[in-house]
Amino acid sequence: MPKSVLIVDDEKLLVRTLSNALKEAGYRIAVAGSAEQAEKHVFGEQPFDLILLDNRLPKESGMEVVRRVRDRAVKSKVILMTAYETPEVKAEAKRLKVERYLKKPFDLTVLLGEIQDLIGNAENSTAG
Repeated sequence: MPKSVLIVDDEKLLVRTLSNALKEAGYRIAVAGSAEQAEKHVFGEQPFDLILLDNRLPKESGMEVVRRVRDRAVKSKVILMTAYETPEVKAEAKRLKVERYLKKPFDLTVLLGEIQDLIGNAENSTAG
């Protein structure tokens, strides 16, 4: 089974771009536009190898999602994306053991390299 990535962002164009690129690379994709939708996916039956998570979401921050993911010992790796970088957000991401932190806008090839570094190629069948 291909490696799986959950994309969590409320920017539809970015989600479409990321989805297309990751599907083309062979990853299994799910998308969520809010923290609530993300948690339905994350805490569902099918685990994700990686969560690609925007920090600014409607109603709740991506950091809150990370806290609950870590509290429940979900093994998914996390890449936190933000257009609003602050020392506080970086420090909190580090404290919560976010694997990667990307400032928007970012180069898609850089993101794909980060994903491969964290979870391997799409067709690698070992879960992360």
